[in-house]
Amino acid sequence: MINCQELYSELHVNSFEPIHKRDGLDLFKHPMVEKWHQFFLSNYKSNRPLALLLPCTSIKPYNRSATHRLAYSIIKKAGVEDFIQVYSVSEPMLLVPREFEDCYPFNSYEYSPKVMSKEEKEEFIDLLRQPLHKIIETHDVIVGVLPKHHYSIVSRSLSSEVANFSLFKYDKLAFKSIHTAIFSLISEGKNKGIIRTDH
Repeated sequence: MINCQELYSELHVNSFEPIHKRDGLDLFKHPMVEKWHQFFLSNYKSNRPLALLLPCTSIKPYNRSATHRLAYSIIKKAGVEDFIQVYSVSEPMLLVPREFEDCYPFNSYEYSPKVMSKEEKEEFIDLLRQPLHKIIETHDVIVGVLPKHHYSIVSRSLSSEVANFSLFKYDKLAFKSIHTAIFSLISEGKNKGIIRTDH
């Protein structure tokens, strides 16, 4: 697992300027964002058998948000941190592994779904297909718990139903949905013998 400094070397980061969505600017084509997309597809690896998808948050880094803090607390209390890889579904980053949340550019960007055009939404859906395919091939079980916007993006990015991939939607009951999704993931991991029953 590489750290932030090693990631900066891989991405050739020479500026830590915040990345913000503006009218007429396609952040999916931002040079640093494109470097990350390529790095994730070509070089990123996770050896954890299970995966949890969460939405990105307006608060950066994500781990300062209430929803992510809750998810990480549940995983830690269950003693299954070594089994679960957490990714955040992000516009424009696509998928952000938990271990990079404190690194640039993931700790220093802003792209509200509210300002996303129809064309940009279609671009998001199209670009997300490859990273999703990669994690489907990498992990034995994947569970996503996402609000309406990200739920729709991920659902449309999947070309068909995937046996090891389940999605949960949350709206006002986000905390309850996160509990349900994580315990579903843990239960499936135990059923498959991935997580020992003494956890």
